[in-house]
Amino acid sequence: MVMASWPAAGGRGRRSVSIESVRRRVDEAMRRAVRQAIRYSVPAIAIGVLADDIQLLIRFGNAARPAAALGAAAICATVLLARFGTQRRRRSEPVALTILLVLYGVTLLDARLLPGIAPLAAGYQAVILVGSALFLAWSPRWHATWLAAAIFLNALNLALSPPPAATTAASQLMVAVLASLVSGVGQPLAYYRVQRILEQQFELRRLSGTTRRHEHAVEELNRELVRTARIDTVTGIGNRRALDEAILSLAGTRLAAVLLDLDHFKAFNDRNGHLAGDEALARVGAILRQAVRRQDLVFRYGGEEFLILVPGADRESAAALAERVRLAVQDDSTVGPWHLTVSAGVAVADRFSASSPLGLLRRADAALYGAKRAGRNRVVVDDPGGRPASALAGT
Repeated sequence: MVMASWPAAGGRGRRSVSIESVRRRVDEAMRRAVRQAIRYSVPAIAIGVLADDIQLLIRFGNAARPAAALGAAAICATVLLARFGTQRRRRSEPVALTILLVLYGVTLLDARLLPGIAPLAAGYQAVILVGSALFLAWSPRWHATWLAAAIFLNALNLALSPPPAATTAASQLMVAVLASLVSGVGQPLAYYRVQRILEQQFELRRLSGTTRRHEHAVEELNRELVRTARIDTVTGIGNRRALDEAILSLAGTRLAAVLLDLDHFKAFNDRNGHLAGDEALARVGAILRQAVRRQDLVFRYGGEEFLILVPGADRESAAALAERVRLAVQDDSTVGPWHLTVSAGVAVADRFSASSPLGLLRRADAALYGAKRAGRNRVVVDDPGGRPASALAGT
């Protein structure tokens, strides 16, 4: 009996495991996105801070040196943090938060050191707050923490500003609050949208893998069914369907047919029962499989009849094969004690015709009938020239 080897059906526990695996892959993808954002944004940040330092030195001269030095320190800090935060085994969110706070703090300090650039610093702060929502795929909790820290820095800056600069600091705080509102609303929307897209992609990949495994199982099952449909279930050798296909494939070749029949098998069945008969047939099938060459084809031709097709064989080699099978059955430790023997008829076609195979099979059958008439347990070879068939006598 052929049984399908289907993959186990996904129960509730298996489904939860698969969903958990998808979530882990999504989380890893999001963390990888944060690392990539740090890796690719830090060079742009360094260039931007350097360009800002240069324009400050050009505009304000020596007065801008402290701000320029602060910018240079910020560049070094962000580069070092980026190298640390892009390592695979480290969480990148704290590093990204630290980089943002460094840049944000520099803009606040620049505005305190050079009050004339306060409006420009407020613009920088708004860009940092809104840009973080666009380029950082971290969780909304991390983003909310960053926005709260930025507003706290602005509030601290306002608290530490003297009365003349308090108005400017208050304006910066207002800009930070408005930018944080925009950033705080947009970032979760983008984050969860990306998360859902990734979940769908990974789930689709998982389902595609399951589908491929199912298709492979179906292909294996189909191959097994095709093979089994051509195998006789009792003897384990080819059946009539396999014989018909083999005949078509052997057209135009030199072919020998060896037709064998178990002697007195009906009486054996009546005496010992059909189960013993099936056991005897199965053993003869095994003997045939062991006796033939790899290129020879063995079939169950009828109830207790067997057929061997021997491509390229002449009468002598085919007769030798038939005799080898006869002796193997006679001397077998299982079949021999039951006194079961085989008679065989051999016929050869120099150019086998698949369109009319009965000629070769009829000659083999006639030779088999001659073996039966001659006393059974022997091999008879057909002579297509019309001369009397030659026989290899048994015991």
